[in-house]
Amino acid sequence: MTDVANLESARARAQQVLDTYGADEARWPEADREAVRNAIARDPGLAKQQAEEAALDGLLALAPVEAPSFALQSKILATQKDEGIGGVGLVKQVLELLWPYGSSAIPAGALAASIVLGVTSGAVSTIATDSWSEEQSYDVLALALGDTTLTEEWQ
Repeated sequence: MTDVANLESARARAQQVLDTYGADEARWPEADREAVRNAIARDPGLAKQQAEEAALDGLLALAPVEAPSFALQSKILATQKDEGIGGVGLVKQVLELLWPYGSSAIPAGALAASIVLGVTSGAVSTIATDSWSEEQSYDVLALALGDTTLTEEWQ
């Protein structure tokens, strides 16, 4: 790159840093501080812009800063929650549609418990049925269905 292109690039970056971070050098990115200082020293237009930014920074510093309200904090958190990372926001929205009553940990825990109970009872009944006779299997089936005549009909 030529010197003119380097100067234009440095000027553009200095203007961008002033627009973004203001006149206070402590707010500027460390990697750009020296280059921005040099660009401001060479260009009177940038020096004027830095003075204007300093005046604006002073004016903003005079404005009272109030603690954010609970409503504002909730709105910001809701916005962040909706955006999510990757597909997490979509999953949370689906869970909220399925369970709008608060935390979805409650139905998720109930689902996990029912899966564990089902797998455990299936494993236990499989182990138990291996040692049962056919007549005992019919009795268990009749007991499960609440029909006392079932065993008589099947035999």
